[in-house]
Amino acid sequence: MINMPNKTLQREINDYIKNIKNKRKSNKQSTIKYTASAMSKARLKVSPEIFIELNKELILDIYRDKKEIKLYKDFRILGIDGTRLELPNMNIPKDKLQSENIKEIYGQASNYSDKYAVMPRASIMYDLENNFIIDGILGSLYTSETFMAIEHIKELIKYKQSVKVKYNDLLIYDRGYPSMGLIYYHYKYKLDFLMRVNSKSFKALNLFKQSNKSDEIIEIEVSGSILRNLSQTKQHPELKQIRQEIKIGDKVKIRAIKVLLDDGEIEILLTSLLSQNKYPSDIFKELYFKRWKVEISYDILKNIFKVENFSGLTQIAINQDFFACILTSNICSLVMSAVMEEKVFLYNQNKEKKKRKYLYQLNKKFSIGCMKNNLVLMFISNTSISKIYETIEDEIMDNLLPIKPDRKFDRNRKFNVKFPVSKKDGF
Repeated sequence: MINMPNKTLQREINDYIKNIKNKRKSNKQSTIKYTASAMSKARLKVSPEIFIELNKELILDIYRDKKEIKLYKDFRILGIDGTRLELPNMNIPKDKLQSENIKEIYGQASNYSDKYAVMPRASIMYDLENNFIIDGILGSLYTSETFMAIEHIKELIKYKQSVKVKYNDLLIYDRGYPSMGLIYYHYKYKLDFLMRVNSKSFKALNLFKQSNKSDEIIEIEVSGSILRNLSQTKQHPELKQIRQEIKIGDKVKIRAIKVLLDDGEIEILLTSLLSQNKYPSDIFKELYFKRWKVEISYDILKNIFKVENFSGLTQIAINQDFFACILTSNICSLVMSAVMEEKVFLYNQNKEKKKRKYLYQLNKKFSIGCMKNNLVLMFISNTSISKIYETIEDEIMDNLLPIKPDRKFDRNRKFNVKFPVSKKDGF
C-alpha cells in the first residue's frame, strides 16, 4: 500500500514479491501464488488508521529537532486547503449496493466530461517551508472546507499540547475560508493566521477597500447574520460553541492589508499579526503566495503518486490508499530534503570542480520514482537502511535538473495533449 501502486493490482503484487525476494537473496523457492483477490480480502483486516498514526509518529520525529526546521519570521508556516478527488466509475454490476453506498458516503458531482462522478473532498494541512503534510482528511463532497479546516486545527492543538518542542504557527488560507467563526476560533486558541478575503465579507472591509489606506487595524462587529450562520445545522460543533460565547455587537480587532498583484488587481488580506512595526506590510505578498505550495503538493499527489488511481473500490480500500499516499509522500519529502541539504547544496557550491552555467535542483518526479520498490524495503528488519538510502541518493544525484532563471510557461487550457512530455510517469 505504501509502494506507490499505479499499475493493475496483480502486476503490483507480482513485482512487489519479486523485489522482496531479490533483496533478501533467499535460496528457497516459494510455490505460493499471491492473487489480487487474496489481497482484497486481506486488506479488510487492516485499518486505515495505521497510516494516519504512522504519519503522526513521523511528523513528531521530524519536528523534534527545531534546528533542522525552516521557519519564516520565527513562524512555522502552514497552509490549509482542500481539493476534489475523482473516483473510478462506481456502477459495479456485481455489487450495486456497494456502488450506491460509496456514492452516498462521498457524494457526486459533474466532472469535466459533464458526467456525474463520485468525488470525495480532501483537505491537507501543509508545512510550506519544509514540504510535509502534517494532517490529511478525506470526506464527503458536501463537507465544507471550513469544517475540515477546524478538524485540522484540532489535530494541530493536540499535537502542540503533546510535545515539548514548541513552534509559533501561522496558518494561511485562500478566500474560500474567512468567516467570523473561523477568526474567533483562531483567537480562542491563540493561533495566528493570514487569509485572502473578499471585501464584501464584512462591512468594515468594504469601507477599507474604498479608502486610500493600504494597511489598517479595523474592527469587525458581530451581526445577527453572523450568529445565524454559526447556528446552521451543517456548521462544525466547535463553531456552534463559539456561537454561545459571542453576542451581537461584540467586536474583534484584525489587520487588513491591500496587496497589489502583478496584473494590477488589488487583493485584501486579513491577519492576526497586528504589529505594523514587527510585521511591515511589504512582507505579506510574499508570505501569502507561499500558499501556492499546497497546490504543488496536490499536483504531486494527483499526477506523480496518482492518488486517484485507487487500488480498490471499497471505503476501507479508498481510505487506505489515500492515507498511505500521504505517509509515502512525507517519507519521500524527508529523503529528498536530506539529499538536497547534504549533497545538492555542496554540488552547487563546488563551482571550481566543473564550470557550470546553472545551479542545480532535484528532479522531483524522477526522485520520487527512485523510491518505488526501494522505500518499502526500509520497513523490513533484515535489510540495510543505509545501503538502500545510498542507492536512492546516488540515482537522484545523477539526474539533477538545471535551474534556468526567468523561465515561464503560459497556461493553455484550450488544448490538452493526451500524453504531454511534462506528464510522463516517474515510475
